[in-house]
Amino acid sequence: MNKEFRGGIVEGSRVWLPDGSAKPIEEVVAKRLPVLSYSKEWDTRPVRYGANQGARDHSVGELVGAPPSAWSGSVPREAYSIRFVSGRIIEVSGDQPWVTQRKKGRQAWEWKQTDALAVGDRVPVPLAAAHFGNKGDAREGYFVGAMLGDGGMTSCTPEFHGDPYDGAAAFMRDFAADHGCVVRETPNGSIVRMRFPFRSGYRNPITECLRRYGVWGQRCDRKSLPSDAFSRDFWIGCISGLIDTDGCVRERANPRGTLHGSVEYATVSPELAAQVSDALLRLGVASRLTVDKRQRSGNHSINGYRIESRRPICIVDVSRATALVRLAGLLELRIGYKARKLERLAQVLGHVAPAGSDMHGYDEAVVLDRVKTVESIGIRSVYGVLASPSGLFVVNGLVTGAR
Repeated sequence: MNKEFRGGIVEGSRVWLPDGSAKPIEEVVAKRLPVLSYSKEWDTRPVRYGANQGARDHSVGELVGAPPSAWSGSVPREAYSIRFVSGRIIEVSGDQPWVTQRKKGRQAWEWKQTDALAVGDRVPVPLAAAHFGNKGDAREGYFVGAMLGDGGMTSCTPEFHGDPYDGAAAFMRDFAADHGCVVRETPNGSIVRMRFPFRSGYRNPITECLRRYGVWGQRCDRKSLPSDAFSRDFWIGCISGLIDTDGCVRERANPRGTLHGSVEYATVSPELAAQVSDALLRLGVASRLTVDKRQRSGNHSINGYRIESRRPICIVDVSRATALVRLAGLLELRIGYKARKLERLAQVLGHVAPAGSDMHGYDEAVVLDRVKTVESIGIRSVYGVLASPSGLFVVNGLVTGAR
């Protein structure tokens, strides 16, 4: 391990880059890639009471691209898996440094190592990582998202299944027409099977679009997007398509009649669920990822989702009022009843201010996630990155660092 700094990230962990992509830590180290890091040191001075202590700096700076000043390659180390309340998981070495918020007294930042983390410790999560690439637009994003949700991409011809009278099906007809494809529709009860053939002997442009975004041929539990530098508009369109097909918008009231709500996306692909959660965070929307592992067979319903698989189902849930309002301002849902319900939730919840207890007066560019479990996972290959001046960067959507 490089003696200039402490810390190690287990191989395969996703490091956020300034071009909007996320690469495995081993690739970042091998190619010396710049990472997303904070532009200033955080105020982690020990808390002292009394006169002449000086004002504490509550700001965290901005996330900027930073070429690391030091690296360390693959080293076998004792590693730990840390699971957070949000559902995020990260695997790191025992001496990996974290900036955490003190639980008692003045809610200041302080450094801790993994082996000193306890259940309930609060770790920052970025809400202002607005770094994106330039690949794709909102229209292609919606098409890719809808096909990942209710599309068929493993036969000779792409196909989509949906309500023939809703906005998603109408979009598919228009998208096919724009690419010169025929639309053949076969009714199946209240659902229509839409196929998009092209001229014989020519490459199907819709199939080529799906290949260009790396999703053609994917089966349900393996669905994911490549780690490319997608544009902000592409991600907004893609998430809109995913929620229109495999998501729902919920309204509920507590016993006092106060309205609450949530936007949820469900998939049997853990990788795709993690990508959606990360993309939402880059857009400033905090979410929670849960996994339903109950065994089942046949056609069942869980939380409103119809499933036909024994595979665990991953649910990305946006339920905090401020996050819902922000999400409503970003998405362009084409399923009418979902769009109307989300608009109504945003109107009702628009007055809710961010919970002051989350940051106790600290910078609104971050929110806090709480440690749920810390478990030893044995010896793993770990890699290190030192990013100046803050020593902090983003891995699996969490702010961690090196010192």
